Amino acid sequence: SDHNISLESMGVTVNAVAGALKAFFADLPDPLVPYSLHQELLETSKIMDKTERLHELKEIVKKFHPVNYDVFRYIITHLNRVSQQYKTNFMTADNLSICFWPTLMRPDFENKEFLSTTKIHQSVIETFIQQCQFFF
Repeated sequence: SDHNISLESMGVTVNAVAGALKAFFADLPDPLVPYSLHQELLETSKIMDKTERLHELKEIVKKFHPVNYDVFRYIITHLNRVSQQYKTNFMTADNLSICFWPTLMRPDFENKEFLSTTKIHQSVIETFIQQCQFFF
């Protein structure tokens, strides 16, 4: 909560901060993106019309618990800001979604059926990052 702390002056690397953030989400009792909405997100991602797909995704996000919604909005907005600096940090929305979707959605990698949908889950998070101004 102290906005005057400079992690850079403390010698904390960006990778350490990102790792700590991912560890925080991984340690939550339930994933930030509720399991109960995963199937709905997958089905919505199949909608061919981009405008309709975005509106449906927005409706799904509204179903998040209020705390999850607020944290999701914050992290996705932050990842969008990071992606806007891709020429410097090489972290496009695609790269960020690859890094963060497993932490935000916490999939069951033991389920062989799930493995066929990993790219879809990643693309959902990428869409949220790219279109965060629409969603929030």
